[in-house]
Amino acid sequence: MLKVVEISECFPNKFKPVWGDFILQHVKALSEYCSVITIVPLRFVPPREIFAYNPLKLFSNFYKWISNLLSTSDFGEKNLRVIYFPFFSLPRPYFDSVNKKLTEFFFYKSIKRKLLQENPDVIYCNWISPWADVSSRLAREFHIPLIIDHHEDIPTLKKLFPKDHKIILSKFANADGIIVHSSVNKSDLENENIVLPEINLIYLGQKFPVIDYKKEFNFSELKLVCISHLSEPRKNIDVLLNSMKVISLKLNSVLLIGGDGNLKQRYERLSESFSLEKIVTFAGSLSQDDIGKILEMSDIFILPSFPEAFGVVFIEALAKGLPVVTCKGNGGGEELLKLGYPVLLAEPNSAESLTDSVLALAGDKDKMKFMSECGKEIVTKYFSWENNARSTYDYILNLTKSYNTN
Repeated sequence: MLKVVEISECFPNKFKPVWGDFILQHVKALSEYCSVITIVPLRFVPPREIFAYNPLKLFSNFYKWISNLLSTSDFGEKNLRVIYFPFFSLPRPYFDSVNKKLTEFFFYKSIKRKLLQENPDVIYCNWISPWADVSSRLAREFHIPLIIDHHEDIPTLKKLFPKDHKIILSKFANADGIIVHSSVNKSDLENENIVLPEINLIYLGQKFPVIDYKKEFNFSELKLVCISHLSEPRKNIDVLLNSMKVISLKLNSVLLIGGDGNLKQRYERLSESFSLEKIVTFAGSLSQDDIGKILEMSDIFILPSFPEAFGVVFIEALAKGLPVVTCKGNGGGEELLKLGYPVLLAEPNSAESLTDSVLALAGDKDKMKFMSECGKEIVTKYFSWENNARSTYDYILNLTKSYNTN
């Protein structure tokens, strides 16, 4: 049986049980076709949100964080094994060169020892930073191909690493294959004028059952929803709140923002300064079950983030029958448009354009109903974890055969 070693730091743990859940769903589905060993670097560095919360609860927040990480343990089912590797690094992105040396020296030796008895057929690295170098060394050591699953959006990569982004992107040249999840991500990478192996577009999946009934909308008071982590300015929650100032005056509506992060308190204060306390609810961290229930009760999904490589939450919203509003250049939104879904694309970083898009959609009941039905068809046809696993397995199988022939 084909044996795949996947490496992904973004993966659920006891402290962040839904963080990287889509990677967990991916490896679970892929393990139906082959053996999958998932190596999860577990980073023992306090996240910024611990310090952003109530200072009086700093000790309890720290204790909760460290206790949850220490209680995170390996697990397995059928052909899947998940192995957590504790490691330490300095704050990112400021000490990336030092972290690179630390991870290569300590982590590489540990993972190599783990894999010596496994005889893997391929190394599959999720995200190019920071584990592509370690993954490349492992692939060379075991004389097997390396696949990089490119989840990053390049504009953000350039912003985080203005001096070193070319060095980071050059690591793609060490791969034998690249997987992306949207045409935007593919074209952004191709436009970098670097030597690249074959780039393969494989759609992600989503875990919610696609509703089998016609969505009923609450037109008397539309429930708007945005599900996003609140850790990066590019998610543009401030743009959404500025938009809600106007929307709330013209449309009987409420907004729920689900997600947590170090920027949450800033956005809550911004909402209060706009006198939106009775209209906007910050739901905080949510389980997958909570997300599913909230989407079922909502009427319009809004994701103003830019740039965005894809955004699994798009297709989760479509599965629940919600029409979607996002921004031009957003990987997920542009891909849905390419597939025939009439997504509304506002101008990036523009509260005025986002307002106009939401109000235009809310004022067209027939369009909302059409988008709901169309979205369910698109998700069913293209965005299941079964399709993702089958396409990934076929790609890996062909790549390993070609690699071993050359």
